[in-house]
Amino acid sequence: MFLRYLSKKSIWILTYLILIGLLWSQRDNRYVGYLDFENEKEELQSFIMQCEKELQGENTNNLPNPKDHNQGLATQVHQIIWHSATCNFAYPIAYYGINTLTAYEINKILFQLAANLECIGIHTYGSVCDGAGENRNHIKSFDWWAFSWSLEDIVEVDTGNYNYERAKIIAKSLDCSKFTVQLLDSSISNKLQVDRNSLRQPMPTKKNWNINDSCEFKSPKDNKWHTAIITNVDSEAQTFDVIISFSKEAWKVAIVSQDIYVRPLYDAQIHWMDYKTINPITGLPWFFISDPTHVFKKLRNNLSKSHTGESQGRNVREIMIDGKEVSWRHIQGVYEYTAQNSTAKITRLTKRHVWLTSWSKMRVDLAEHTLSKDVENAMNLIDKLKEISAGTRVSE
Repeated sequence: MFLRYLSKKSIWILTYLILIGLLWSQRDNRYVGYLDFENEKEELQSFIMQCEKELQGENTNNLPNPKDHNQGLATQVHQIIWHSATCNFAYPIAYYGINTLTAYEINKILFQLAANLECIGIHTYGSVCDGAGENRNHIKSFDWWAFSWSLEDIVEVDTGNYNYERAKIIAKSLDCSKFTVQLLDSSISNKLQVDRNSLRQPMPTKKNWNINDSCEFKSPKDNKWHTAIITNVDSEAQTFDVIISFSKEAWKVAIVSQDIYVRPLYDAQIHWMDYKTINPITGLPWFFISDPTHVFKKLRNNLSKSHTGESQGRNVREIMIDGKEVSWRHIQGVYEYTAQNSTAKITRLTKRHVWLTSWSKMRVDLAEHTLSKDVENAMNLIDKLKEISAGTRVSE
C-alpha cells in the first residue's frame, strides 16, 4: 500500500536498496554491513512488479485519498514468543499485524499455536503477558470453576434475591454456560436450570467459631441467609449466639446444628481463579502469568503518582503501607541529594528516572534502577529525607 504513492523512480531506488540489503545500526549510528536475502529476493521482485502494475493502471494526476487506503493498515504488531520452561531458550513463533484485538481473538491465536506446538511434541502450560487492557480482558473471560465442575459436584445456586442455597450439579451444557442443579434443601423446589452466573463455589466449612467472627445465618423466620456476627460462645452449653447485622435480631444456635444454620461469610477473593483455565488441547491446567518486568514497571508508575504535591491532580494517588504513605517525594529527594553531593553517587538515578515522560515510562531499566536496593539504602542513610517524611500523611 505504501508504494502506491511513490513514482516509478522512487520504486527502483527502493528496489536497489532492498536487494543490496544495506544494514544500518541505530545504536552505533552507522552502516554495519549487508544482508543476504537469498530466497526473499524473488518475493521482493514479485512484490515490486505488482506495485509497478498498479501504478501503471492508475491516473497519477488523480491519486486516491491516502486516508481511504490506510483504514486496513495495522497500527501495531502482536508477537508471540515461545519460552522454554526447562532451559534458557526463547524464540518468536508468530506475529500479527492488528488494529484492535478482542479476548476471543487472543484466545483463538494462543490455543491455535498451542495445538501446532503440540503436534511437534512441544507441550505448553501457560502464557505470559503484560498488563494491557486486551490481555486483562482475555484472562477474565475464562471461568476456571465452570470448566472444572463435574456432575455430582456441590455448588451454591442463587434461588432469588442473592439467596444462595447448596445444590448438586446433575447436568451441564458443553460450553458450561447452562447447568441443571438439584437443591440439597428438600423444603425448596429441588431442581433448577440456571445460567452460569447464578452459581458460585461454596466457601470451605468452619467448625470452630470465635466471638466477632462474621458469618451467614439462616433465619428460621424466612428460611433465608443473612449476614451476621458471632457475639458469644458457650462451650459448656455447646451453643453460640449470633446477631443478624441489618435487623439486629439475636439467635442462639446449638453447635450440633451449626452446619444447618451457620456458614462462613462468602468471600469472592478466596474463589478468584482468573490465573488459570483448562488447556482445550491437552485438558491440563493452563496458567496465566503477568510478565514480571511489566509488573515492576507498573509498580514504579503507580508510585510516581503518590504524594507528588499535585493535590488537585486527577491521577494523584495515596499509597499506604502499614498506615504510612509511600511517597514519590522520597525518590526525588534521593536524586536531588546525590545530584548536589558529588561524593554521594550511591545510586544510578538521573532526571530520566525522576521526571517521567511517556517514553521513559516504557523503560524497564529505569524502573529497575528506581526501585533498586541502592535507592532503598540511600533512603536510610540520607537524614535530609526525614524532612520529606514529615510531610507525608500517616493514617490514624
